[in-house]
Amino acid sequence: MPKDLYAYIWRSSRREQAMLCMLTLAVSFLTAAPLELQRRIVVKALPAVSMPLLLGLAAAWLGVLLVQGGLKYGLNVYRGRLVEEITRQLRLTIFDATRPRSAGDHVHHGREPADAGAIVSMVAAETEDLAGFVGDSFAFPLLQGGTAVFVVGYLLWVQPTIAVFGILLYLPQLVVVPVGQGAINRWAARHVRLVRQLGDLIALPFAMADGDQAGTAPGTYRQLVDDSFAARVTIYRIKFFLTFFGNFLDAIGPLIVLTVGGWLVMHGSVDVGTLVVFISGFQKLADPWDQLTNFYRMLSNARVKYRLIADTLPEAKSYG
Repeated sequence: MPKDLYAYIWRSSRREQAMLCMLTLAVSFLTAAPLELQRRIVVKALPAVSMPLLLGLAAAWLGVLLVQGGLKYGLNVYRGRLVEEITRQLRLTIFDATRPRSAGDHVHHGREPADAGAIVSMVAAETEDLAGFVGDSFAFPLLQGGTAVFVVGYLLWVQPTIAVFGILLYLPQLVVVPVGQGAINRWAARHVRLVRQLGDLIALPFAMADGDQAGTAPGTYRQLVDDSFAARVTIYRIKFFLTFFGNFLDAIGPLIVLTVGGWLVMHGSVDVGTLVVFISGFQKLADPWDQLTNFYRMLSNARVKYRLIADTLPEAKSYG
């Protein structure tokens, strides 16, 4: 397996990633259309008291929603199939690379030990987590980033002052999230190793003939369980603080829009319809921004797990 996670992703699924990216761009392109249709309904159809214009804009809105929903459905199904293909590929790779090749041969491993517990953990859970990220590796940030770019671009076009204030709101996360995620990565790597050791202790009695030696495991097993518990609790504390911080910034977004936008409305710089569109627009912006933050966490966790799996497998060689 290549040393870099994205090198592995590109080598194993580049054609599928290209297809996912094309579907994603189509979905992202349609994101700003409902905002413009909403603005036209409020600014043009309602003041003109024109039922044909209102129905026409509503029908266009419905059509955009149906097309976008259909594209998302195809995107999700295609991504799910890719995830399962990568999971199958990883499990076959791990099995082929670590199994004994002849009578009396031992389990092959790399820099990390490849005992029974580690192999079971990799095949049962770690491969699914890693494959799940492979499905999101290109399309997910493209979808969320593309959505955010189209929404921000549209809001800047409609009213730059309000848009700039809203964008500044999310900048603190560019500092807080990487620091918190670095700590999560260290604890996540420790947790994976602890779970592998738990698997080794569970498998140990079945591999040992000496009952006295097998009886020494419970104390060590309990300590590993306690350490695993402490690692997970620490991860939760950091993870949910980052979630709290992001939710707080999302919640005060409408407050900033109403404050700055209200001041502009009072001075005649914008109309109420534009203010309504901005509130809706920031709700559309909050979700992709949160998803991009989550993707950064997923990327960091996936790199940790990929590195552990790659280090456990032996270097490529031919077995005769």
